[in-house]
Amino acid sequence: MPYGIITIGPAGVGKTTMCHALQVHGQIHKRGIYVVNLDPAAELTPYEADVDIRELITIEDAMKEMGYGPNGGLVYCMEYMLANFDWLESKLAVFGEDDTLLFDCPGQLELYTHVQVMPRLVQALQQNLNISCCSTFLVDAVSIHEPSKFVAGALAGLSAMLQLPVPHVTVLSKSDMIKSEEQLEKFLDEGSAALFVRERNRLDNAEPGRTPNLPYERLHAAICSVLDDHSMLSYVPFTVNDEDASAVVLAFCDHLTQYSENAEVKIPKESGMDEDG
Repeated sequence: MPYGIITIGPAGVGKTTMCHALQVHGQIHKRGIYVVNLDPAAELTPYEADVDIRELITIEDAMKEMGYGPNGGLVYCMEYMLANFDWLESKLAVFGEDDTLLFDCPGQLELYTHVQVMPRLVQALQQNLNISCCSTFLVDAVSIHEPSKFVAGALAGLSAMLQLPVPHVTVLSKSDMIKSEEQLEKFLDEGSAALFVRERNRLDNAEPGRTPNLPYERLHAAICSVLDDHSMLSYVPFTVNDEDASAVVLAFCDHLTQYSENAEVKIPKESGMDEDG
């Protein structure tokens, strides 16, 4: 049974970069980690895709043949791939049962929020190909500097989580861009979105000349309290130049897909002992 990590999030947040880092991590540690590019609009990628949707269709094809704009063309390409799922099935059939597939997805958020093509694709991967999947929703880590951006990212991630029928983890990409490492650690250790946002509002309102926006602060607090009450989102920091960060993200995904539980246990032989001990 292969394992799949559905990598989603807004454009420019670092999905392709993270996929490349995890692919390199797999090469270093002799683990089968392969990239499946599902973005028909991708131009240059740092990795060499092991499966590439652009072999089937590109956004330029859709725009030229169907007369669509960029957004409509992207949706058409994804629906076209789903309609020709046997192509993807044949491409994925070459991978082994212990391999991990990184699905690098487009950055068009409506694909994960109110268009059904991605939920249907993930369902087909699980049911038809027996791929155990999880999803990683990437948000820019600098959003924790501003409560409004943090809440917007949390709601986008929550919407994607509710649409895709797989376990979910939120990755704080570009964590090295956080001004204060202490602030990042406090956010991760807080365990409460409501407390974190309340503290950020308090610090922001203490700045000279700033007028508190109480209605929005109350709205942020109410949304975060719902997230806290239901423990809906978990956050993992990621930095592309940190090998340990790749290992941590992969460990979270392995837990969600149950990779570690199904992996073959290898017991090293002790020096001077035969197989019978």
